[in-house]
Amino acid sequence: MREIEWFFPESLDEVPPLLAKRGVIPHGGGTGILRVKALRGRSHGSGGGPEAGGVRGLIDLGRLPLRQFERLGDRVEIGPSLTFAEVAERFERDHILARALGGCASTPLRNRITIGGSVALFPAWSDLMGPLIALEADVSLIAAERGTFPLSRYVSEPGLRRGTLVTGVSFRDQAWSSFYYRDVRTRFDYSAFTVTILLKKGVGKVLDARIVVIGCKGKFRRLHELEEQVKGAPAGGAGALSYPPLSFTGKKFMSPEYLAHCARVELERGLEALLRE
Repeated sequence: MREIEWFFPESLDEVPPLLAKRGVIPHGGGTGILRVKALRGRSHGSGGGPEAGGVRGLIDLGRLPLRQFERLGDRVEIGPSLTFAEVAERFERDHILARALGGCASTPLRNRITIGGSVALFPAWSDLMGPLIALEADVSLIAAERGTFPLSRYVSEPGLRRGTLVTGVSFRDQAWSSFYYRDVRTRFDYSAFTVTILLKKGVGKVLDARIVVIGCKGKFRRLHELEEQVKGAPAGGAGALSYPPLSFTGKKFMSPEYLAHCARVELERGLEALLRE
């Protein structure tokens, strides 16, 4: 078995040449390391993954300045080395990130799973990505690509993920009414899908809407068509909304049709609850 070399950079300037090495990837909380396809000798395209040939080195992120949590006006920036538990406790209980991250997985895992790793790996059961996509978050990168990009673009373009390190996630922290649902068999199980709904309401009507489903085909879908129907709709009930079809891949004991039906039901319940709030 090939030995894995560890690197311990102390400044961000040391990271790009390390990520340029074949088979060298970042290591944060460590909970996702066994998911990396490269560990099984296949290619990996998240957060600086190597080509075929497996992991040859790990970059320990513990000494890097990646634990920031900053507010500038209505903008929030979250450091990628913060854990789910640390981020959840920085927001009010009804904030969408507190609702999603504060109730997922188990307590030990919430204390280990990092924001950066979850963004880079984007597991299909993610409790982070639905809220962040709905919040229209941006992600800051260094190494092969450098700059700040919309998160929805980052997760859709492999070229942005390959050979890069996430150094921050930011979004406008506005006043939203929120609904979050994770479809699980037990509280800390992986979710089959998640539903995130954000509504901004004025006097008697909806001013803005963001609706995201995670776990469907393509990993996620933002329901722009449904958002447009909800915008301007009178408060008081979901009414006669037209729900776009959702496609799923079957999971154990759950057919694609069953998952699509369940997601539709939770979308209806969420919108009904928020509109009648």
